[in-house]
Amino acid sequence: MTSDAFLVRFWGARGEGYSSFPGASAYGGNTCCVEMRCGDDILVFDAGSGFRMLGSELCCGPDTRLNLFFSHFHYDHISGFPFFAPFFCDRFQIGIWSGHLSGKNATRNAIHDYMRHPFFPVGPEVFSADISYHDFTQTDVIAASDRISIKTCALNHQGGGTGYRVEFNGKSVCYVTDTAHIAGKTDETILSFIEAADMVIYDATYTDEEFPEFSHFGHSTWEEGVRLCKAAGVGKFGIFHHRQTRTDVELDEIARLTKIEMPGSFVVCEGETLEI
Repeated sequence: MTSDAFLVRFWGARGEGYSSFPGASAYGGNTCCVEMRCGDDILVFDAGSGFRMLGSELCCGPDTRLNLFFSHFHYDHISGFPFFAPFFCDRFQIGIWSGHLSGKNATRNAIHDYMRHPFFPVGPEVFSADISYHDFTQTDVIAASDRISIKTCALNHQGGGTGYRVEFNGKSVCYVTDTAHIAGKTDETILSFIEAADMVIYDATYTDEEFPEFSHFGHSTWEEGVRLCKAAGVGKFGIFHHRQTRTDVELDEIARLTKIEMPGSFVVCEGETLEI
Protein backbone atom coordinates (compact mmCIF):
# COMPACT_ATOMS: atom_id res chain seq x y z
CA MET A 1 0.00 0.00 0.00
CA THR A 2 1.40 3.41 -1.00
CA SER A 3 1.99 5.87 1.84
CA ASP A 4 1.04 9.55 1.73
CA ALA A 5 3.44 10.58 4.52
CA PHE A 6 5.88 13.40 3.79
CA LEU A 7 8.83 13.14 6.21
CA VAL A 8 12.00 15.22 6.45
CA ARG A 9 15.00 13.94 8.40
CA PHE A 10 18.22 15.84 9.02
CA TRP A 11 21.45 13.83 8.93
CA GLY A 12 23.78 16.81 9.00
CA ALA A 13 23.20 20.56 9.35
CA ARG A 14 26.67 22.10 9.61
CA GLY A 15 28.38 24.10 6.89
CA GLU A 16 32.06 24.72 6.09
CA GLY A 17 33.21 21.52 7.81
CA TYR A 18 32.56 18.93 10.52
CA SER A 19 32.38 20.31 14.07
CA SER A 20 33.58 18.25 17.04
CA PHE A 21 34.66 20.75 19.68
CA PRO A 22 33.29 20.99 23.25
CA GLY A 23 30.11 23.00 23.36
CA ALA A 24 28.95 22.08 19.87
CA SER A 25 27.23 18.74 20.28
CA ALA A 26 23.54 19.44 20.89
CA TYR A 27 22.79 20.34 17.26
CA GLY A 28 25.23 17.85 15.76
CA GLY A 29 28.55 18.21 13.98
CA ASN A 30 27.93 16.57 10.60
CA THR A 31 27.71 18.54 7.40
CA CYS A 32 24.78 18.88 5.01
CA CYS A 33 22.54 15.91 4.32
CA VAL A 34 18.74 16.00 4.29
CA GLU A 35 16.48 13.02 3.61
CA MET A 36 12.93 13.47 2.38
CA ARG A 37 10.51 10.55 2.24
CA CYS A 38 7.58 11.20 -0.04
CA GLY A 39 5.46 8.14 0.53
CA ASP A 40 7.63 5.25 -0.65
CA ASP A 41 10.13 7.45 -2.49
CA ILE A 42 13.43 8.53 -0.94
CA LEU A 43 15.02 11.83 -1.94
CA VAL A 44 18.35 12.90 -0.46
CA PHE A 45 19.78 16.39 -0.69
CA ASP A 46 23.57 16.69 -0.49
CA ALA A 47 26.11 14.15 0.69
CA GLY A 48 28.01 15.83 3.51
CA SER A 49 29.44 13.80 6.38
CA GLY A 50 25.92 12.94 7.58
CA PHE A 51 25.38 10.98 4.36
CA ARG A 52 27.45 8.14 5.78
CA MET A 53 25.07 7.60 8.71
CA LEU A 54 22.07 7.61 6.40
CA GLY A 55 23.73 4.91 4.32
CA SER A 56 24.27 2.67 7.33
CA GLU A 57 20.60 2.90 8.25
CA LEU A 58 19.37 2.25 4.71
CA CYS A 59 21.45 -0.89 4.44
CA CYS A 60 19.64 -2.30 7.48
CA GLY A 61 16.19 -1.70 5.99
CA PRO A 62 14.07 -2.90 3.07
CA ASP A 63 14.54 0.09 0.75
CA THR A 64 16.31 -0.41 -2.56
CA ARG A 65 15.86 2.85 -4.49
CA LEU A 66 16.72 6.51 -3.89
CA ASN A 67 17.67 9.71 -5.69
CA LEU A 68 20.48 12.00 -4.53
CA PHE A 69 20.34 15.70 -5.49
CA PHE A 70 23.34 17.98 -5.09
CA SER A 71 23.07 21.69 -4.42
CA HIS A 72 26.74 21.90 -5.49
CA PHE A 73 29.99 20.00 -5.03
CA HIS A 74 31.88 21.90 -2.34
CA TYR A 75 33.50 19.56 0.18
CA ASP A 76 31.05 20.11 3.02
CA HIS A 77 28.30 18.84 0.69
CA ILE A 78 30.14 15.85 -0.73
CA SER A 79 32.55 14.62 1.98
CA GLY A 80 30.38 11.63 2.93
CA PHE A 81 29.81 10.48 -0.65
CA PRO A 82 32.56 7.81 -0.97
CA PHE A 83 31.51 6.18 2.32
CA PHE A 84 27.82 5.63 1.56
CA ALA A 85 27.21 1.92 2.20
CA PRO A 86 24.39 1.41 -0.38
CA PHE A 87 26.87 2.21 -3.16
CA PHE A 88 28.55 -1.09 -2.31
CA CYS A 89 25.33 -3.14 -2.30
CA ASP A 90 23.98 -4.53 -5.56
CA ARG A 91 20.34 -4.41 -4.41
CA PHE A 92 20.25 -0.59 -4.62
CA GLN A 93 19.29 1.61 -7.55
CA ILE A 94 20.58 5.16 -7.06
CA GLY A 95 20.10 8.22 -9.25
CA ILE A 96 22.58 11.09 -8.79
CA TRP A 97 21.53 14.56 -9.96
CA SER A 98 23.04 18.04 -10.31
CA GLY A 99 22.28 21.14 -12.35
CA HIS A 100 24.83 23.79 -11.43
CA LEU A 101 27.53 22.62 -13.85
CA SER A 102 27.41 22.87 -17.62
CA GLY A 103 28.22 20.27 -20.25
CA LYS A 104 27.27 16.70 -20.97
CA ASN A 105 28.02 14.21 -18.18
CA ALA A 106 28.83 17.06 -15.76
CA THR A 107 27.48 15.18 -12.75
CA ARG A 108 29.30 11.97 -13.59
CA ASN A 109 32.56 13.76 -14.35
CA ALA A 110 32.46 15.72 -11.09
CA ILE A 111 31.98 12.55 -9.04
CA HIS A 112 34.69 10.65 -10.87
CA ASP A 113 37.12 13.58 -10.54
CA TYR A 114 36.47 13.72 -6.80
CA MET A 115 37.13 10.02 -6.26
CA ARG A 116 40.51 9.67 -7.92
CA HIS A 117 44.23 9.76 -7.16
CA PRO A 118 45.70 11.64 -5.32
CA PHE A 119 42.50 12.58 -3.43
CA PHE A 120 41.03 9.10 -2.98
CA PRO A 121 42.48 5.57 -3.33
CA VAL A 122 39.69 4.12 -5.51
CA GLY A 123 37.08 5.44 -7.91
CA PRO A 124 33.34 4.86 -8.34
CA GLU A 125 34.13 1.75 -10.38
CA VAL A 126 34.28 -0.13 -7.06
CA PHE A 127 30.55 0.51 -6.46
CA SER A 128 28.24 -2.44 -7.06
CA ALA A 129 24.90 -0.58 -6.90
CA ASP A 130 23.04 0.32 -10.09
CA ILE A 131 24.00 4.01 -10.34
CA SER A 132 22.75 6.50 -12.92
CA TYR A 133 23.89 10.10 -13.42
CA HIS A 134 21.53 12.91 -14.41
CA ASP A 135 22.21 16.50 -15.49
CA PHE A 136 19.54 19.18 -15.63
CA THR A 137 19.30 22.89 -16.27
CA GLN A 138 18.45 25.14 -13.34
CA THR A 139 14.75 26.13 -13.47
CA ASP A 140 13.92 22.66 -14.83
CA VAL A 141 11.10 20.76 -13.14
CA ILE A 142 12.05 17.17 -12.33
CA ALA A 143 9.35 14.53 -12.17
CA ALA A 144 10.85 12.23 -9.54
CA SER A 145 7.74 10.05 -9.74
CA ASP A 146 4.14 10.42 -10.87
CA ARG A 147 3.35 11.98 -7.46
CA ILE A 148 6.47 14.10 -6.87
CA SER A 149 7.44 17.32 -8.62
CA ILE A 150 10.82 18.94 -7.92
CA LYS A 151 11.26 22.55 -9.02
CA THR A 152 14.76 24.02 -9.23
CA CYS A 153 16.36 27.46 -9.20
CA ALA A 154 19.84 28.98 -9.39
CA LEU A 155 21.45 30.22 -6.18
CA ASN A 156 24.02 32.97 -5.62
CA HIS A 157 27.10 30.97 -4.65
CA GLN A 158 30.67 30.68 -5.88
CA GLY A 159 30.72 28.12 -8.71
CA GLY A 160 26.94 28.01 -8.77
CA GLY A 161 24.35 26.22 -6.68
CA THR A 162 20.84 24.83 -6.99
CA GLY A 163 17.79 25.26 -4.80
CA TYR A 164 15.06 22.59 -4.75
CA ARG A 165 11.33 22.74 -4.07
CA VAL A 166 9.77 19.32 -3.47
CA GLU A 167 6.00 19.13 -3.95
CA PHE A 168 4.15 16.02 -2.83
CA ASN A 169 0.62 15.24 -1.72
CA GLY A 170 -0.37 18.91 -1.65
CA LYS A 171 2.64 19.91 0.53
CA SER A 172 5.95 21.58 -0.33
CA VAL A 173 9.43 21.78 1.19
CA CYS A 174 12.23 24.00 -0.14
CA TYR A 175 15.94 23.26 0.28
CA VAL A 176 17.82 26.53 -0.29
CA THR A 177 21.53 26.38 0.56
CA ASP A 178 24.19 27.74 -0.14
CA THR A 179 23.27 31.27 -1.24
CA ALA A 180 24.26 34.86 -0.50
CA HIS A 181 21.92 37.83 -0.37
CA ILE A 182 22.67 41.48 -0.96
CA ALA A 183 22.16 43.48 2.22
CA GLY A 184 19.01 45.57 2.04
CA LYS A 185 17.81 43.95 -1.19
CA THR A 186 15.31 41.10 -1.45
CA ASP A 187 16.32 38.13 -3.62
CA GLU A 188 13.22 38.07 -5.80
CA THR A 189 14.16 34.69 -7.33
CA ILE A 190 14.17 32.98 -3.95
CA LEU A 191 11.13 34.91 -2.73
CA SER A 192 9.09 33.63 -5.68
CA PHE A 193 10.58 30.14 -5.40
CA ILE A 194 9.58 29.63 -1.75
CA GLU A 195 6.17 31.30 -1.93
CA ALA A 196 3.62 29.64 0.38
CA ALA A 197 5.88 26.63 1.03
CA ASP A 198 5.04 24.53 4.07
CA MET A 199 8.70 24.53 5.11
CA VAL A 200 11.88 26.22 3.93
CA ILE A 201 15.34 24.94 4.85
CA TYR A 202 17.57 27.99 4.36
CA ASP A 203 21.27 28.89 4.55
CA ALA A 204 21.68 30.77 7.83
CA THR A 205 25.43 30.52 8.28
CA TYR A 206 25.85 34.04 9.63
CA THR A 207 24.02 36.69 11.59
CA ASP A 208 23.26 40.14 10.19
CA GLU A 209 25.93 41.52 12.51
CA GLU A 210 28.55 39.12 11.09
CA PHE A 211 27.45 39.43 7.48
CA PRO A 212 29.45 42.53 6.38
CA GLU A 213 32.70 40.72 7.12
CA PHE A 214 31.64 37.59 5.20
CA SER A 215 29.31 38.92 2.49
CA HIS A 216 31.62 37.58 -0.23
CA PHE A 217 31.65 34.02 1.20
CA GLY A 218 28.45 32.93 -0.56
CA HIS A 219 26.16 32.49 2.46
CA SER A 220 23.24 34.22 4.13
CA THR A 221 21.86 34.96 7.62
CA TRP A 222 19.02 33.73 9.79
CA GLU A 223 17.57 37.21 9.84
CA GLU A 224 17.42 37.26 6.02
CA GLY A 225 15.76 33.86 6.16
CA VAL A 226 13.09 35.28 8.44
CA ARG A 227 12.53 38.27 6.14
CA LEU A 228 12.17 36.03 3.08
CA CYS A 229 9.93 33.45 4.75
CA LYS A 230 7.59 36.05 6.26
CA ALA A 231 7.29 37.88 2.95
CA ALA A 232 6.61 34.62 1.11
CA GLY A 233 4.02 33.33 3.58
CA VAL A 234 6.06 30.25 4.51
CA GLY A 235 4.78 27.91 7.21
CA LYS A 236 8.01 26.78 8.89
CA PHE A 237 11.56 28.13 8.59
CA GLY A 238 14.44 25.73 9.29
CA ILE A 239 17.74 27.44 10.12
CA PHE A 240 20.41 25.39 8.36
CA HIS A 241 24.10 25.25 7.37
CA HIS A 242 25.31 26.26 10.84
CA ARG A 243 28.66 27.97 10.94
CA GLN A 244 31.38 25.46 11.77
CA THR A 245 32.41 27.42 14.88
CA ARG A 246 28.86 28.09 16.09
CA THR A 247 28.35 26.84 19.66
CA ASP A 248 25.23 25.28 21.17
CA VAL A 249 24.76 28.37 23.32
CA GLU A 250 24.84 30.60 20.24
CA LEU A 251 22.40 28.36 18.37
CA ASP A 252 20.09 28.32 21.39
CA GLU A 253 20.06 32.13 21.33
CA ILE A 254 19.40 32.18 17.57
CA ALA A 255 16.51 29.77 18.13
CA ARG A 256 15.07 32.05 20.83
CA LEU A 257 15.35 35.18 18.72
CA THR A 258 13.98 33.54 15.60
CA LYS A 259 10.88 32.28 17.39
CA ILE A 260 10.15 35.85 18.43
CA GLU A 261 10.46 37.06 14.84
CA MET A 262 8.67 34.10 13.26
CA PRO A 263 6.79 31.58 15.45
CA GLY A 264 7.15 28.08 14.08
CA SER A 265 10.75 28.60 13.01
CA PHE A 266 13.46 26.30 14.36
CA VAL A 267 17.18 25.67 14.34
CA VAL A 268 17.80 22.39 12.51
CA CYS A 269 19.12 19.67 14.81
CA GLU A 270 20.92 16.61 13.47
CA GLY A 271 18.77 13.48 13.84
CA GLU A 272 15.49 15.40 13.92
CA THR A 273 12.56 14.08 11.86
CA LEU A 274 9.57 16.25 10.93
CA GLU A 275 6.28 15.32 9.28
CA ILE A 276 5.02 17.91 6.82
